[in-house]
Amino acid sequence: MDTGLVGTRVERVEDRRFLTGQGRFGDDLRLPGQAFAVVLRSPYPHARIAGIDAGEARQAPGVLLVLTAAELAEDGVGTIPSLSNLPPYDLGKLDGGPAADGSQPVLATDRVRYLGEPVAFVVAETIDQAKDAAALIEVDYEPLTPVMTYADAVRPDAPTLWDDMASNRSFEWEGGDAAAVERAFAEAAHVTRLDLVNNRVVGAFMEPRGALAEIEDGSGRLVLHVGCQSAHGMRAGLCGILGLPGDGLRVVVPDMGGGFGPRAPVYPEFALLLVAVRRLGRPVGWTAERSESFLTDAQARDHLLRGELALDAEGRFTGLRLVAEWRHGAYLTGRNIYVMIRFLPPSLGGAYRVPCAHTRILGAFSNTTPLASFRGVGRVETNYLMESLVDAAARELGIDPVELRRRNLVTAADLPWTAAGGNRITSGNFESHLDRALELLDCRGFADRRQASAAHGLLRGFGVGVYVENDGGVPNEFAGVSVEGAGRDDDGTVTVRVGTQDFGMGHSTMYAQVAADELGVPFDRVRVVFGDTDQVARGAGSHGSRSARIGGGAVVTGARDVVKRARQLASELMEAAEADIEFRAGRFRIGGTDRSVSLFEVARFAEERGEALAADADFVTRDEAHPSGCHVCEVTVDPDTGRVTIEGYGVVADVGRIVNPLIVEGQMHGGAVQGIGQALLERVVYDPESGQTLTGSFMDYTLPRADDLPSIALAFDEVAEPDNPLGVKGAGESATSGAPAAVMNAIRDALASAGSTAHIDMPATPEQIWRALREVN
Repeated sequence: MDTGLVGTRVERVEDRRFLTGQGRFGDDLRLPGQAFAVVLRSPYPHARIAGIDAGEARQAPGVLLVLTAAELAEDGVGTIPSLSNLPPYDLGKLDGGPAADGSQPVLATDRVRYLGEPVAFVVAETIDQAKDAAALIEVDYEPLTPVMTYADAVRPDAPTLWDDMASNRSFEWEGGDAAAVERAFAEAAHVTRLDLVNNRVVGAFMEPRGALAEIEDGSGRLVLHVGCQSAHGMRAGLCGILGLPGDGLRVVVPDMGGGFGPRAPVYPEFALLLVAVRRLGRPVGWTAERSESFLTDAQARDHLLRGELALDAEGRFTGLRLVAEWRHGAYLTGRNIYVMIRFLPPSLGGAYRVPCAHTRILGAFSNTTPLASFRGVGRVETNYLMESLVDAAARELGIDPVELRRRNLVTAADLPWTAAGGNRITSGNFESHLDRALELLDCRGFADRRQASAAHGLLRGFGVGVYVENDGGVPNEFAGVSVEGAGRDDDGTVTVRVGTQDFGMGHSTMYAQVAADELGVPFDRVRVVFGDTDQVARGAGSHGSRSARIGGGAVVTGARDVVKRARQLASELMEAAEADIEFRAGRFRIGGTDRSVSLFEVARFAEERGEALAADADFVTRDEAHPSGCHVCEVTVDPDTGRVTIEGYGVVADVGRIVNPLIVEGQMHGGAVQGIGQALLERVVYDPESGQTLTGSFMDYTLPRADDLPSIALAFDEVAEPDNPLGVKGAGESATSGAPAAVMNAIRDALASAGSTAHIDMPATPEQIWRALREVN
C-alpha cells in the first residue's frame, strides 16, 4: 500500500452530485416516446377472482395496453419463484416433507392473497390516462375471510391461503442439541422466560420503487432501468420468469436511496414492464406512489420470539431455548426461508458462554404483505432476545445487569468460540467493548443523573446491548480492474468494475481508495463502475454487509493481477529482466538504477501493442465474518405522558479494518437509527377483522427524525479479519443489530425504577408506557 488512502477520512466523491441535484434516480429517467403504467391492485387482503372485465378500459382514451393474468399466460410468463424447494434452499418440514412453495404470480389469477396484490397492468400515453382506465376495470371479487395473525393462521379451522395445502403452515425447522438443552433446564437453579414481539416494519426507501423498460436500438434486446441490490441477480430472476436467454436482457441500476434488503427481490411490476415493452415496442415506465409502497414493498421482521434462559446458582448461563413464530405473509420471496435459517439460529448465544441451545422456527402464510430480508436479518432477532433475557434474569435474581454480563461473556482465552447457535467466533474483545461503551455515556454518573431526573418528575433508565453479527451473504464477488494510458500520465485512468451495488454506501469512494492504494495512483484517477450488466461481467450485489470485505477483496486481487502483468510489460519496455523490476508508488523501477516507467506508461505501451492492461478477478471467502460490539442507551420517561427521550447513545464496534472512517461512521449512525426506529416508533398495523392496513402513509407510520435523537458517541475496535486482504469484517448491518436491545433495556430499567413489572414490547410507544405505569399507580 503506497498512497495510504485506506483507513483515511476521504470525503465521498458522490456527494457533490447528489447535493447539487444532479442525481439520476428512477423517476428522473425519461425516454422519447415513453408510455406510463399503472397497476390495478386488490382492495381485499383475501378474495377469489370470479372474473375480470377490462373491455371498457382498453377502449379508454390514450390506452395502449391492458394486461391481466390471461395475457401473461399467452406470453408464457412464469411465477416469481420462492426457491423454497430448490437445493440448497430446500429446508423442508420436520416431518420430512417439503416446505410450501409459495411462489407469487406476476398478476393474480384465481385468488388475491394480500392487500394491494397486482391484478391488472394498464399502459397509456399519460399517467392520468392510465389511472382513469384502471378505474374502469371491473373485477368480480368474492371476499374470503382474511387470515391476519400467526395465531389465526395456524388454527385447525383457519381458512387456507392455498387450495393444495391442508393448513397455512409453510415450514418447520429445528436445530441445536435438544437433549443437552433439556438437561440444562432440568438442572437449572433459575430459568428466565420471555415472549417478545419482533414488530413488522417497512423498508421506507428514500424514493418509492420504480422502473423503466425499453428495447435497445439495433439489437432488439430488452433493457430495464431499475433500482435493485444486484443487477445480475435481477437479470437472472427476470430472465427465468420471462423465458429469456441471459443475453436477452440488460439491467441498468440508476441512483438509489437505500436498499436494506427489500430492494433485492424481483417484483411483479418489473416483469410486467418487460412484457408491455415486448408487446408495444416502445419504452414504458412505472413509479409507485408512496401509498403503493406501503402496501406492496416487501416488509420485514414479524416474529413472536419465545425465549428461555437457564442459569446455575452462580448466575452463569447453562442453556438457551428459542421458538420463533414467523408470519411471513402471503408468499415466500426468493430464498426467504433459507436466509432466515442461515442467519437467525447460528447467532443464538451471541457473545456469551452458553454451552447449548435449541431453536425452532415455525412459518405460516397470512394475508399480509410478503416479507424479505432486512438490515440485520436474523441477528437483530437473536441479539434482541438474548439481551432482553439477560436483563430480565438480572432483575429476577437481583444481580446488576452489567455484572451478569461480565460473568458470562466470552473472553480472549475462550477464542475461537463456537456460539450456542453455531457461529464460530474467532475474534472479539467483548468485555472491552462493554467497558468502553459504559465510559462513552459515563455510566458511573448515572445514579446522580437518575436522582436529578426524579427531582423533575422523570424516570431515568440505562440499557446495554452486546451483540455479535454474522456477515457475508454470497461468499464470492467479481471485480475487473483496467488501466488506460491516455496521452500523458495525468490523463491516465484506472477503471474498477465491481459486482456489488451501491445504494448510498459510498462505493465510488471506497473502492477508489482501495484501488489507488494498490496501484499507487492518484485517487482522482480511479473511476468505479457498477450496476450495469453490460459493463460488469458478473456479480452477486450488495447484501449481508459484504461489499467492502468480499467486493474489496476482489478489487485488491484484480489490482495485484494488473501489477503482475504490468511488471512483465515493464520489463520488455525497459529491456530488463522481470526479476529486477520493482513496483512502488505507481512506478516500475529497475532495481539499483534510476530508470523507471509509470503504470500509465506501461498501459500506453500495452495499448500500442493492441493489448489492454486489465485483469478480471473473483474473490472467495471461507465463511461469514463476525463483527461485534456494544450499544448503550440512556433514556428519560415522562410518567404523565409516557414519552421517551433518548438522552445519550453510545456505540463501540469491531467491524474489522475500516477503509474509510467517514463512511463507516455514517453507516453506524444510520444503522443505529434504523434499530432505534424499530424500538420506539415503527410498526405495520392491520385491522384484525377486515385485514386493511392502518399504517398506509407517513401520517400513520412514524420514522425517527433528527430531533428524536441525541448525538451518537462512537468508538471503534479494529480487529482485522484474516480471510480477506483488507481485513474487513462488515459494517452495514452491525449497528442495527445492537440498537433495539439497548433502547428497550433502558426503557425497562426506567419503568422498573418506578416499580412497574409490566411487559413492554417494541415499539415502546408513549401509550404502552403510560398504561404500564398506570398499573403501578
